[in-house]
Amino acid sequence: MTGNLKAVPYTVTVPAGDGYDFDHMETRWRLVDTATSDIVDDAQGYGYRTAAAAYRAHGYKTTTCRRGTRPSIIKRRAQAWWRTHGRLRAELEDMQLQALKQGMPDRAMREVCTRYMHDHVSPPHGLTVPDLLRYF
Repeated sequence: MTGNLKAVPYTVTVPAGDGYDFDHMETRWRLVDTATSDIVDDAQGYGYRTAAAAYRAHGYKTTTCRRGTRPSIIKRRAQAWWRTHGRLRAELEDMQLQALKQGMPDRAMREVCTRYMHDHVSPPHGLTVPDLLRYF
């Protein structure tokens, strides 16, 4: 999906509720991808009453506000994890010192540390190895 969304109107017939009512037409809105013309969201076939409601609902559905993903929380959890893994911290510091003595570039040194972490450590739930190395 490209992210180019457009609210497109269409008409639906609302059936009569009882014998005293009559059928009437309503304009409903659905979100369509402008590049592929695929329907992205149409409220499970029912449609939205306004274009603003269609955009708003799509925003609610695509926003990921998971608990514990703020940078300050990740930093605090990573630092707490490092406090309990002092031996690993010492090993990584030694690896980095040896890499600096050999003249290894920063990117290669980070790749070596990342590979070592992937091989020897399973990070806690919600943290990744790059998160741990960022707050090393």
